[in-house]
Formats: sequence, C-alpha cells, structure tokens
Amino acid sequence: MAALTVLAVLLVLGDRYGPHGDELYFRMLPLAWWYEDQPPLTVWLTHLMTTIDDALWVQRAPAACTAAAGALLAARFPSVLGYGRRVQTVAAWAHATTVYPLIMGHVFLTGTLDLLAWQAVVLMVVLADRGDRRGLVWAGVIAGAACWNKLLILPLVGALALSLLVVRRDLLFSRQAALGAALAVVIGAPQVMAQALHGWPMRQVSGDLIALHGTLNRALVLPLLVAFVGPPLVGVWGRGLAWSAHDGSRVGMLLPAGVVLVLWNLVAPAQPYYAVGLFLTALSLGWGPISRTTSLAWRRAPAVLAANAAIAAVLALPVLPVPSPVYAAVSAINPVARDQVDWPAYVAQVDRARASPESAVVTDSYALAGAVDFYRPPSGAGGIDVASGHNALWQMGPPAAGEVLLVGDRAVAQRDHFASCTDAGALTRGASDPFGVAGSPMVSCSGPRGGWAAVWPSLRHLGG
Repeated sequence: MAALTVLAVLLVLGDRYGPHGDELYFRMLPLAWWYEDQPPLTVWLTHLMTTIDDALWVQRAPAACTAAAGALLAARFPSVLGYGRRVQTVAAWAHATTVYPLIMGHVFLTGTLDLLAWQAVVLMVVLADRGDRRGLVWAGVIAGAACWNKLLILPLVGALALSLLVVRRDLLFSRQAALGAALAVVIGAPQVMAQALHGWPMRQVSGDLIALHGTLNRALVLPLLVAFVGPPLVGVWGRGLAWSAHDGSRVGMLLPAGVVLVLWNLVAPAQPYYAVGLFLTALSLGWGPISRTTSLAWRRAPAVLAANAAIAAVLALPVLPVPSPVYAAVSAINPVARDQVDWPAYVAQVDRARASPESAVVTDSYALAGAVDFYRPPSGAGGIDVASGHNALWQMGPPAAGEVLLVGDRAVAQRDHFASCTDAGALTRGASDPFGVAGSPMVSCSGPRGGWAAVWPSLRHLGG
C-alpha cells in the first residue's frame, strides 16, 4: 500500500513546478557510454522516456517507480529479520514518506537510482549476515551495475567491507564475498576505467564543489542527516545502526559503515547528503528491534509517521504556491525545489539580450544551457543555437555562429578572446533563482580570435 500510494502521489505531482536543472542537462546530452562528470544510466533512461512522451510527469516516471521500489525494499529489512506484517508495513511507510526518498522520487536525478542501489546492497549484506551468503554475490552484482549510474556506490562497498571486517570476518573472507567482488569489478570496471583513463574528471568536479561550498556543506552533513532521515525517527535508525544478528555483540552491523561514511562526507563534502542512503537502511532495520520496546515511535507509529510525512511533503514535494513566503523559506532549505522554478523567464531574458536572431548562446551553466535548449524561443529560423563549456556539454563543441551571447561569470571572463564585445546586462531574479543563475552577467561578442578551435578550450569547466 505504501509503494502504490507514493507512486500515485509522485505521478500526480510530477508535472508541478518545472524540470530540474539536472534533468534539463540530461535531456541535452547526446547518448554516450560515459560522460566526464557521471556514468550514463540516468541519461539513457531520460532519453528513453523522451521517446515515449515529452510530458514532464512521464520523464519523471522512473523516479516515481524507484521511490515505490524503495518502499518495498524497506519492508524487506524487517522481513529478513523475521518480523511480521505490521513491522514491515511501518517500515515501508516510514521510508516512503521521509524527506530524501520523496525528493529523489519527485525529480529524476542520478541520486534517484543510487538510493535504491544503496538499499539493495545493504539488504543483501544483511541477508548474508542472517545466513544466506548468496546475498554477498548479489551485492556485488548490484554494486557493479550501480557503477553505471553513480560511482558513489564504491564508498558504500568500502564502508560495508570495514563493517564485515569488524563484525563478521568469516563473511568478508568467504567464497561468496570473493565472487561478489569479482562480479562487481567485471560489471563496473568500464565506468571506473573510463574515469581513470581520462584523468579522473569526476574528481575535478568534486574538488570544485568542495572549493565552492565545502565549508557550508561540511556544516550541513549532520543536520541534513537528521532532517533527511526524519527527526522524529532518530531513535529508530539508531536502533538500526546498533542491530546485530548475534547476541552479545558490542558492535552493530551497520555502525562501523555509518561512522566511516559520515567521516568521509565530512572530509570530502562535495554534497552534504552522501551518507543519507545508509542511514535510511538503518531506519528500515530499526523498526524490528524497536517494536519490542515501549518507545513512543512504535506505540504511536501512525501519528509519528503522519507528522513526519506532512513535514516531508512540504519540504520535498511541489505543493506550495510560487511565489510565496513559505516557498521562499522551503527553497532555501531544499534547493531542489528552487532549481525547478522559473526557467522559462530566464530563457526569455537570454533571448532578449541576444544581439540578433542569429546570435548563439554560450553559458557557463549546464542547467541554463539545458533550459535554453529545452524551451528554445522560436525567435530565429531554427531557435537558439546554445552551447556550454560546463562538464560534459563541452564535448559537444562550440556553436556554429561567430556572433554569440556569453552568459555567466566564467563565460564572460573569456571576452578578450573575441574581436569585439558589448555588455548586455545581467539576468534579473524572478520568482526563484534556480542554480543561482540570477545576476549572471551577459556580454554580446563576435569574432572568436583564431576561430572556435582556438577559443573553445578556454571555456571548458569541470565542476559545480
């Protein structure tokens, strides 16, 4: 019931607000087997959904289905531990109505499939700990496949290996673990090797994000962990971290992995929510042990989950009017809400700033480039020719035109590479500020010195 309910809600709300900047970016990318800043699976599925229908709710259907699958996996944790239907049902509802799963279920980002993969890998390890060592083989298969979506599965695998080293060395050094590791390497190696052979561009992306936002993100790691897994449910996921299949064990199965992932996230805070996936599995695990106590979270589970769901819906889903003071406050907490709103208005400003209908657009923001490409005001015979040096868009090359509108600080900084440039103002803030594009300067230029082949390398940027 929880899976069907969250699926229906997410599909109904799927076309509210507008596409997220990352979704616009994925649509603009050509089909390829690897990209500089990410593996290709989410891009492939985005293109597949586009062939079915261009409606936004259809584009986001994989995200809604993934959220529903996540609720089903959440119910499996207490089932594997031997708990009955009621505990399984509570675990499913708790996961389905928590902030982070709802965010990842509403917009189709790389984190959407990654969250499901983390759940599945941890579930397989728990299954192995309960006696079915084949779970370690499947954990390797899932981890290898997940490398085609997001390489963040690798820190999870490393953290779980440490947990097994501390708690269950017999499992870590078993034949099943060796086979699982071998399968993970075989399946996931192409994406890891592609990064290695190209100088680890994803590391440059992460480094830039840390340079830009590292201090703030580091401060947000622990608060977001609590907020995204559910403040009323802290005691439950605490029980999950401490859970052990072996009586008398002083260390919970997931506790070492949780400590390692939080410390890693603090050291490398490219995004502050990277460890959340493991703690959501701890939440699912915790409902079994806590059902044997007199905890308020269990005695009043329906009321606690309802309160958590109400807060999560406001924070995660597009239910607020735009503009409004409440939306402004929520979008400050949850930038995913901010990053879906007002793209057409910014694209219209870019269009008006162009010197002529033939003028191309080069922006240093992949999200804005994706928005211009998606909305494409028909002011010229073929719409707007748009290009960007940001992340994987740089590989698509420069525009064909010699007359161009440069948008964004990094792009405008290259104005000396053109024969002539004229200031064209800046993007003014509207109802929202997606990806922080408001205030971006614009310069109308012509005559790239030495041609685009000489100028285009200077516009390349890997990062946030």
